[in-house]
Amino acid sequence: MLLGAAVLMVPLVALYLLLTVLAFDKYQQFDSLLGDRGYVGVETGFVLLGLVVQSLTAHLIGAFTAAYLVPYQMGGDPRAGACVRRVLRKLPVLILTWALTHWPTLLVLWWFVTIAPSEVLALVWVMVPLVAMISAAFLVVAPVVMIENLGVRSIGRAWRLVKIRFAAGFGFIFACAVLGALLAMFIAFLPPAAESTGFITFGSFGWLVQGVTTQLAALIVLPFVAIATSQLYLQLRIQVEGLDIVIAADRAFA
Repeated sequence: MLLGAAVLMVPLVALYLLLTVLAFDKYQQFDSLLGDRGYVGVETGFVLLGLVVQSLTAHLIGAFTAAYLVPYQMGGDPRAGACVRRVLRKLPVLILTWALTHWPTLLVLWWFVTIAPSEVLALVWVMVPLVAMISAAFLVVAPVVMIENLGVRSIGRAWRLVKIRFAAGFGFIFACAVLGALLAMFIAFLPPAAESTGFITFGSFGWLVQGVTTQLAALIVLPFVAIATSQLYLQLRIQVEGLDIVIAADRAFA
């Protein structure tokens, strides 16, 4: 299953790294182009691009793990290749549902990274819970798209599942964010730690090594978060709809 997730993740991560390399190679041109027009600038722009890429990647990986894990938990025998093909067939719907459900979060994060640093600490206590609440509301959209085949109506269906156990979804978002951030920070800290020993130096390529390790952290963290989200989807259906009884009956009378 992790190999199938990597098939979907690697192209998006590679695209982001390629754009990052091009931006740093032509930094002055990009900075003058964006800065002169009052836009966000290169640094903030690539922070936002990273958020968009990782958000879309998480949505697609969530779809893949749901396509694999839910049938497996229900007694099926899914194949990773078939699940990847299912995700690719549903790619337009997945991108549309991602755009419809993630634009508020991305808008809040865009505003958050563009405000003055002195305002960040004052607003973080408001913004973090707000982003978590928005994320929790649409937490299981990708599994619903893959398992229930409702198209755009998956957004409403996901909200109806989550709202009954909204506190659990909210806590799930916080737990995944904290654990994922700690693991990502540990992996991203490895290049500076290696340089501090004096046995290795990255020189002018330090920023590139840092970028690669950051994306490596995403390759490790996102699949596990997606697996946990698929498990939460199953638990919500069990608690709300008694899905465990249906699974048991299918296994008994299959």
